[in-house]
This record gives sequence, C-alpha cells and structure tokens, in this order.
Amino acid sequence: MPRRYFIYCVPTCLLFVLAGSPVVAHDVDLSGPHSHRDVPATITKIESGLMYLKTQGSSGEKASLRPVSIKKAERMGVHQPKVGDEVIVTVDESNVLLDIHDPSRPIQGHRVLVGNLAYADPLWEVVEIRTSEGLKSFSVDALVGSKLSALQEGALVRVELDEANVLIDIHPYHR
Repeated sequence: MPRRYFIYCVPTCLLFVLAGSPVVAHDVDLSGPHSHRDVPATITKIESGLMYLKTQGSSGEKASLRPVSIKKAERMGVHQPKVGDEVIVTVDESNVLLDIHDPSRPIQGHRVLVGNLAYADPLWEVVEIRTSEGLKSFSVDALVGSKLSALQEGALVRVELDEANVLIDIHPYHR
C-alpha cells in the first residue's frame, strides 16, 4: 500500500504545487491560437494607401476583409502590390486580418509570449509586457487597439508578435 500511495500522491501533489505557483512569463512553444487561419486572398482595389482584399473560403464563398494599409503590407514583405495579386493573410477568430504575406516568400512564423501587461499607452501604439527577462516594449498594430481596451494593467496576457516584432494579437491568458 505505501508504494501505491507514493505512485498516486506524489504526482498529484506536484501538480498542485505547479498549478498554484506563480506563472513565469516565457515564449510559448505555439505558433498562435488554433483559431487563426492562413488563407489565400486577392487584392481587389488599391486607393488612398489602402489595399482591399477578398478571401475565398473552403466552401467557395468570397469574403471581403477590412482594408489593410500598404505600409503594413510592405512591413510584411508585400512590396509594390497590384490589383489582382495573390497574397496569404492570417485572420483571427473574428475574421480580422492580423498579417499579410507574399506567397512566393516563406512565412517566417510568429512568436507567442505570455506575461503581465505592464503598460498600454492611451493611443494603443505601444505596450509593455513584463516577462521573466524583464520589461519588453512592443509596437502595436492598429487593429489590436480594441482588444487592448478590455485589458487592465497587470493582467496576465498572451500576445502574438509578427515577423517584425509588432504585436498583432492579444488575449487574456488563462492557466
């Protein structure tokens, strides 16, 4: 009986200790939330510094996305876009465009980081995340601002950074 006790109790106690200990911020070994999708899109219009895109869903339906700035597209490696060009877009669970890629270049991948929101400037252009390595500051993509409004400083968050180290998604992190 003591051996059986040891086999069941020690792992259970260890689980309680680890679950109850404070979370140490770290890079998460995930490419991003499972609700994010990379989908092909076509540039349908370019005007006033914005690109308009249509995606084609798996069932053949076409969907328009919010326009993306040409500046953002260039930051992601889509240079000199033209109407009719094909691109790959990353969209979140609400079908909001997070990232855009040139399909002829390999997607470098995003980084996911977990930490405490230390600061978000009132214009949602910069955030600071406290990690085990110290305070880290990131530029914020314009479309993330509405998600920041729901978070308070000190909240444990999961952020997604693009290849340019710009914060493109943020969510409360639940252990």
